[in-house]
Amino acid sequence: MLKNLKSLFIVDDSEDEKKESPELSKKPEVVTTEKTSTSTSTPPPLPNTSTSVSPDGALDTKIIEKLLQAIEKNNLDGFDYLEYKKSLKALEKMPMDEATKYRSAFATAATMGVTLDKLLQTTDFYISILNKENDQFLGAFKSQFDNKVSGREREIAQFESIIKEKSEQIKRLTEEISKHQQQIGDLKAKVEESNHKINKTQNDFKVSYDHLKTQFEEDKIKMQKYLK
Repeated sequence: MLKNLKSLFIVDDSEDEKKESPELSKKPEVVTTEKTSTSTSTPPPLPNTSTSVSPDGALDTKIIEKLLQAIEKNNLDGFDYLEYKKSLKALEKMPMDEATKYRSAFATAATMGVTLDKLLQTTDFYISILNKENDQFLGAFKSQFDNKVSGREREIAQFESIIKEKSEQIKRLTEEISKHQQQIGDLKAKVEESNHKINKTQNDFKVSYDHLKTQFEEDKIKMQKYLK
């Protein structure tokens, strides 16, 4: 049933091969299974972020199949929009304009007691099924967005705050290190100056001491020599 339902809205892969033949090169009236960009399939826009870029939407066969499965699961009994769509599909290659095709398919439906109101009501019913799927998707999308985008953006903000705090600590420590290095330089200069003064005083004392001691010793020798 799903395959039949798919054939009403998308073209099978085998149809793609036929389209490559010269005699069937006319542009098809239905959407192919290739992922082609379309404005009608654009997903809900992502919340504004400085790091996220929303890609262009494209038709996705797997998503279409999932939506059609929901339609199939809720298929109404009797002749409704889906059966009318089948009638339109059967007239697809007939040499008639679009309005004639729609009227011809409706004429067939009318023989079974189908009215325009019923077709519109059942169409709205299937649209409501699609809307429910859309709501479920949006819920899952929001959950994934919160987990994989918003949550990670909060982590990014936390890490940025930590980096800023540690950068300030590094700056403060760098300034302190620079200050300590200057203090070390000043102390080394004072040590060198003090060391120079101490060594000079020591040397001056030794020279002075030796000078006096020599005189005392010389006088002692002379006194022993001359005063006996």
